[in-house]
Amino acid sequence: MNDIWQAFKLLTSHGIGFLRLFDELSPHDLSDEGIEITLAKNYARLATELFSPCDSPRVQCEAIALAEEKKLSANHLLMINKHARKLKARGAAWKLRAELIALEGSIEEVEAYAKKRVTEEGGDTKKKPGVRLGRVIDGLRTISITDTQRKITDLEKTLDAAIKDDDQPRSEALLDPFWDLIEGKGTGLIKPEYRTVIAIGLNDFAKVSCGKGDEVIVALSDGTTMTGAEFINAAMEGALGDNLYVGLFHPTAGPVNLYEARFASDKLRTLAMAENLVCPWPDCNVPADRCQVHHIDAHKNGGHTKPSNLTMLCKYHNGVNDDDGPRKKRKRPSPGKPKRGRMRRHHGKVRLHTPGGKLVGNTHDLSSMGAMDLI
Repeated sequence: MNDIWQAFKLLTSHGIGFLRLFDELSPHDLSDEGIEITLAKNYARLATELFSPCDSPRVQCEAIALAEEKKLSANHLLMINKHARKLKARGAAWKLRAELIALEGSIEEVEAYAKKRVTEEGGDTKKKPGVRLGRVIDGLRTISITDTQRKITDLEKTLDAAIKDDDQPRSEALLDPFWDLIEGKGTGLIKPEYRTVIAIGLNDFAKVSCGKGDEVIVALSDGTTMTGAEFINAAMEGALGDNLYVGLFHPTAGPVNLYEARFASDKLRTLAMAENLVCPWPDCNVPADRCQVHHIDAHKNGGHTKPSNLTMLCKYHNGVNDDDGPRKKRKRPSPGKPKRGRMRRHHGKVRLHTPGGKLVGNTHDLSSMGAMDLI
């Protein structure tokens, strides 16, 4: 097993050398060696873009040398190129490639930064509102609607409220309520009342309250954001309800409270939602409004129902979370379902503790806009 692992590490740490093979051979030549043809073509395209003459030869040469020195994997370079090639201005793509190659961090961290930089440089094509209809495939067609986050989220809440069978897959469960709404059998769009949690720091709240928060962006537990002006308008219209609740958070301990109960009260749920506006499991995008309250240290193992031991997890990740904690190393794998890791609180933040011992956070935009990120 160690030999296989060492061979794998050798392959992943020589991305530039690996890609030079694709600059010399056809993807079809390499597909005969077991590399799937589509992947081989992707590598070949990357090799062409990396090694072909370009408008920034010095930057190109230095970046390739640095990538080789840092032993970046081919997949790491694929990710970098995917974002850099979106920039069309002269020299911009290679400038960004060089910047991303020099950046320290995991592939996920570098990719998050790359997305931000591409947006800053105007390389992303913005989506436009509209309705799109797909082709007929096996007697079925697809409809896709793009509009403001508020309109689509209000539609989602309306459909959610009309679901009759919670055991159905979500996409199937939403279908009948959708057609009921279209055919006029439903109640119409639900008027937005923000039982949703709005995470806003004290300083920003003071700005907004004084009418100076036009540039303030706050995140909501339904997966959307709103400006300070929209926040005030919602309050004026009564959409925030009669009462506003304030959650107190400690920089390292997390939410502050001392209640003991098996099931989390509305107050505890609200605190957990304010902390994590989306499911904190890495790469999950389910908003907290649709998540379940999860005990970080399982209640069955003596975990208390108090704010610092609670978080929000979507139904799926709540189910696969390893409540019994990291497994002890065994000589042989144990039978049963594979372990996926468990949530734990580290320096105040809720992170996934992988079976290999790594702490990983969610990189979703709203994950960095919760209450713990505002203090």
